[in-house]
Amino acid sequence: MPAHRLDTVALDRAFALAARQVEDGVVPFVILGVANTAGTIRLEAVSPKDGAPLGVGAVCLLASITKPIVTTAVIRLVGDGRFSLTAPLSTWLPELDTPGRPPITAWHVLTHTTGLGEVDIEELLLAGGDRAELLRRTLALPQEAAPGSRFKYVTCTFELLAEAVERATGTPLEQVLRDELLDPLGMADTRFDPRPDLAARMAPVAVGGWGGAPGPQLLDPAMASLMVRGYIGLRMAGGGLWSSAADLLRFGRAMLGGGELEGVRVLAPAFVDLATREVTVDGLGAAGDPLADDHYAIGWGKPGAASPASASAFGHGGMSGTRLWIDPAHDLVFIYLTGVWGLPTQPIDAAQNAVYAAVR
Repeated sequence: MPAHRLDTVALDRAFALAARQVEDGVVPFVILGVANTAGTIRLEAVSPKDGAPLGVGAVCLLASITKPIVTTAVIRLVGDGRFSLTAPLSTWLPELDTPGRPPITAWHVLTHTTGLGEVDIEELLLAGGDRAELLRRTLALPQEAAPGSRFKYVTCTFELLAEAVERATGTPLEQVLRDELLDPLGMADTRFDPRPDLAARMAPVAVGGWGGAPGPQLLDPAMASLMVRGYIGLRMAGGGLWSSAADLLRFGRAMLGGGELEGVRVLAPAFVDLATREVTVDGLGAAGDPLADDHYAIGWGKPGAASPASASAFGHGGMSGTRLWIDPAHDLVFIYLTGVWGLPTQPIDAAQNAVYAAVR
């Protein structure tokens, strides 16, 4: 692995930039962390200007960073011969086996190529829908395109995968995650519902509509709290996990280490390579403008045309203003956590670019 170091003066600029984002009201708070194969290099929290202090131990809504965590556990099952990436999900979920519907697989779900659309989560929550209703609506989605023929980023299809995994293993998804990944890596803060014993560490989430923009459109705190409680109840396999910076850094360092951390192996190197190999190539997902092209692997995003990341890099963001990014060529793990649903990517991009500028 190349011997890289982080210039401490340049890294100061990255953390100062994150602090300015809070000071300027771009985000309510930031937890910024940087690590490498040896360990955590720097981890700091910038608390809200108005509100309770928030430390690095805060538990944040990861949103879609849930996807690579679930993906890793599923691929671990695949490596052990207990699940399949290529078998039709109808093997375990016969509700999918309907006339005229082509078979979809775990690979299709994890690469966002099922050809299915998306469930309106905001409408579901406002209607008081629960996890069972989310699964029902997902099963009822029309087939918009042939499986494997297009890339369209979708979250609700992870519910189909979760249900198939639970039936295949006879174990609830959260227990599968704990057995296969979270407990082996010591990720004690990562869960779908942090309220039983981590309520005091839960970071706030500002809600401005599930596809919305932060700022004047933010819901009042009471409504936002109601929406977040409802969202927690969905336990979404594609976006429902909460976690701490320390847990995310451990997960990132395990992936940086080829699937191993501190002598604990959670994935064989061949399966790390499989999961992080880009699939949106040769036109799949292409938008015409290289800056708008989709870049995705199996449960992980890949760097775009304007990214300073290496070709070996991979990561994932979340709609709640979160990102985990891993770059083996630069021996780097980067995390950015805040709590604004619908936050544009630019503030996170700026912080990530500033960290890359410190790599020597």
